[in-house]
Amino acid sequence: MRKVEIELMTVTPLFLGGSDPRSGQPPELRPPSFRGAMRYWYRAVLGGVVGDKNLQAVRQLETMVFGSTDVGSPISLRIRGNLKWSLHDILPHKNAGKRNAFNPEQTFWLTMSASPACPDLVWTNACMALNLMLTLGGVGLRSRRGMGSLQVVQSSNLQLVPVFPKQESEVEEFVEIVIRSAIRHIQALADYKKIAMHGLPKAPTQFPCAARDADIRLYRMKATDGVKAVAELMKLFPKQKWLGGISPRQASPVWARVFKVDEGYRCLFTLLPSKLVQESHDYSKVKQWFENTVGQACVLVKGWNS
Repeated sequence: MRKVEIELMTVTPLFLGGSDPRSGQPPELRPPSFRGAMRYWYRAVLGGVVGDKNLQAVRQLETMVFGSTDVGSPISLRIRGNLKWSLHDILPHKNAGKRNAFNPEQTFWLTMSASPACPDLVWTNACMALNLMLTLGGVGLRSRRGMGSLQVVQSSNLQLVPVFPKQESEVEEFVEIVIRSAIRHIQALADYKKIAMHGLPKAPTQFPCAARDADIRLYRMKATDGVKAVAELMKLFPKQKWLGGISPRQASPVWARVFKVDEGYRCLFTLLPSKLVQESHDYSKVKQWFENTVGQACVLVKGWNS
């Protein structure tokens, strides 16, 4: 059985609810939360490979890796660890509302394995999905705003799942390698299934995915710990419906992921130019805010945003 074991560090509080998150019970390390995050980022690259209009192809390739209601997945996840938890501010920049979460600066183990009948291409695609989730996103509540940020500190297979760099100067190249590898393996799987591949879609896309206006930027922070890092980055977000909200329900097109290097805490912002709920919401405002606020050079990756 193919298997990879990785040790993950919690960079920021990890809000993972139990069977009843409103009961005040301890958070739980549950594989479905990780599978859902992996699926999201895998779909994001799929859109850049087969296009955002060919939803049937997206579902077909996604199902091969993660399964569906009718087809079981050949990939399984197992998580082990004894993490300490406590009450944490959901909005640390406002000091408003608390919920149980796993504390930062702890490690646990995640094991991903494939069934004996799983094709090699499907297995490597699952590893790429794991890398994408750990590099660009997070897990659990408020993961679009820096909570639930994790990074790999040990790996049983560095070629499939690499360790996150310790130096700030190495992060940009690391991000490029992770995304390029994911694109290459997804292209191979699409070619194997004889699915047509298209050029990058134009913004706004039908769902959050790689596109010509997708953007990734590194942001230098002054924070001394993970919670303060989230509080600092949250102050950058204006209260605008085009950056996400409840009424109307709109997921934010911007992801903020906190990481730790020897120089301190930094943030990786990812903009996925997906279609907004209301047509009256001008997507150009999102792009303008992103460029003016986050600043610094965009990470360009062929097949992702160039």
